[in-house]
Amino acid sequence: MNGMPIQVLLVPLIGLVVVAYMLVMRYKRVTTSDQQYSNYRAGELAQRLGLQLLSGDPGFNLFIIHTDQQVLNGPTDKKPVDVNIKMAGSPQGVPLELIYVYNVTQKTGFDVIRRETLFDCRMIAHTRQPFPSFEVLSRNTAMGPIQQILPLPAVPTGNPIVDAAYLVATGEPRLAQLLGTLIPGFAQLDQNRNGIHLVGEGTSISFVMQQNTAPLVANALYYAESMAMNLSQVAKAVGG
Repeated sequence: MNGMPIQVLLVPLIGLVVVAYMLVMRYKRVTTSDQQYSNYRAGELAQRLGLQLLSGDPGFNLFIIHTDQQVLNGPTDKKPVDVNIKMAGSPQGVPLELIYVYNVTQKTGFDVIRRETLFDCRMIAHTRQPFPSFEVLSRNTAMGPIQQILPLPAVPTGNPIVDAAYLVATGEPRLAQLLGTLIPGFAQLDQNRNGIHLVGEGTSISFVMQQNTAPLVANALYYAESMAMNLSQVAKAVGG
């Protein structure tokens, strides 16, 4: 071709082939992982917990999120990534819900692309009566410290094993003592220092999960049934 070296034509072509191959292999890996961890799909998770899926795609995988097309494609200035999963019910005799929110917006400027991410994942048990606010968090996790949310003082529970592993914050010492008897029930979720984070306010008690820090969604929801049972027990104990 007019003396043009064949390498000039082949190198870009080979590059395109390599990129295409990598994309195909990535898709296959993600698809395989989604099938392997299908118990994290919203529909199957709701069945595991005895809850009704109220909003969101039943096929959305809360662990392998990149199987979702909008997450895989990412946001644009006109179309954000908007995932909103909610399931609810009363399998333990206590109103229980699980929410998962993942929202990414994008704004393109002259020289920068700005993205803002809103993430919230928690299982919530609701009580009949309001109770004093409290927070429980692991002192040490495999992924570093957990950030305390509520401006409450640390209070000893009277259980030295619990106090060594967890920070219990509340303005009511008697509630701290009660929590000291209930926190050991979450031991299964804290295997391998996965982390525990409970937040109680008003008439709701939440097990808070994170996308990139402890407690990770994947680690915590592996024991979703145990989480639901123990949250329900705490709700009954502190607020009826």
